[in-house]
Amino acid sequence: MKFVILLSLMCIGIGYAQKQSEVKCFMDAIPMGECGSRIIGYTYSSVRTRCVNYETIGCEVIGNFFTDRKVCEAKCKPPISFRNNPFSYYVERAYEQARDTLSSILTLPR
Repeated sequence: MKFVILLSLMCIGIGYAQKQSEVKCFMDAIPMGECGSRIIGYTYSSVRTRCVNYETIGCEVIGNFFTDRKVCEAKCKPPISFRNNPFSYYVERAYEQARDTLSSILTLPR
């Protein structure tokens, strides 16, 4: 019994240490209903390791769907560290800064 409890605690600790993403991030975005409403948002792409634009028609979307890019990235995007991949770290930071700058100049939605 003590072994099972210890093993469970170890699994929980490992999960927190690895900062496991939400299960929602690896599901498909599924449009529900036949309302004919245009729904625009973001979905996390594990292939591209970032949130991408998503557009569908329906009443609502369940699964891997977010209305805000920042929320999508906060919940799903793995942290990029300089130690793991220095090139991607700088490219990603430059891309985010350029997007934020253009967005503030042109007041475009993110």
